[in-house]
Amino acid sequence: METFLISVPEQKTNLVKQLLKELGVTITPNTDKQPNKKTLASMTKTSKGKDLTKTSSHEDLMNKLNS
Repeated sequence: METFLISVPEQKTNLVKQLLKELGVTITPNTDKQPNKKTLASMTKTSKGKDLTKTSSHEDLMNKLNS
């Protein structure tokens, strides 16, 4: 099974739903929220190992978080 996310013009929604139903396609609403630009930028930096805080222990991590 494959999952697709498609955008449909509001005035064509019912037509597309009817067509997909005829084809036996299951339609579920998209409840996933997309990250905003700031979050995407942070995720990109993290995946590249940039701007990470290094810690040597759990205690060191807690101290850095609380400072």
